[in-house]
Amino acid sequence: MAAMCGPDRPGTMQYCSTRGGVHGWDFRDVLFSGYAPDGGMFMPENVPVLSPDTVRGWGGRSYPELVVEVASLFIPNQLIPRLDLEVLVSEALSGFSLPEVVRVARLKDGLSVLELFHGETLAFKDLAMTCTVRFLEYFLQKEKRRATVVVGTSGDTGGSAIQSAKGLSGLDLVVVYPQGRITPVQEKHMTTCLEDNVHVFAADGSSDDIDQPLRRLFADQELVKSHGS
Repeated sequence: MAAMCGPDRPGTMQYCSTRGGVHGWDFRDVLFSGYAPDGGMFMPENVPVLSPDTVRGWGGRSYPELVVEVASLFIPNQLIPRLDLEVLVSEALSGFSLPEVVRVARLKDGLSVLELFHGETLAFKDLAMTCTVRFLEYFLQKEKRRATVVVGTSGDTGGSAIQSAKGLSGLDLVVVYPQGRITPVQEKHMTTCLEDNVHVFAADGSSDDIDQPLRRLFADQELVKSHGS
């Protein structure tokens, strides 16, 4: 069982595979790796423990501020300094139509609905994708290199990735979607992007069928390293 750590020790955060064959990876390596080398998914080795006072203190924070607070628990300051993290998150979420990014709609009979559709593609995937791409770009610029990101999508993920990554100089994006199995709006969103760094392909089969060759691709460590890991 992984040990527990508090938010006052963010520098100790490392990641391991859900299959148990990989330990001690940092955020940067996990970000560029996708699946772990043993085929598992990455997860934190240590689960941050939040005190009641910390949680109460977050009660009045905006969504972007909360993203910074939570992300800082999982990204050591020596990898992304706090001030840089605040700028990255602010820039990532600047394209949302609401300054508060997400909004709670109060309906009748005590029912509330959290609105997650105010991003540029109107999909909840924008909340994570915008930040993920900014983190990738941050390390690529810092290391003065390029990388290729491959995305298999059932619709929303591809559009969100394209919107977040289009035009970036250090990143090439390859999106594969299942032909005839997404909505016309989703398909147009992906196939009408004309940026040189975005490459979109339709494939036969379902999104699950697409995942199988992509898993084999990600498992080829030499191939992954040659394209920017």
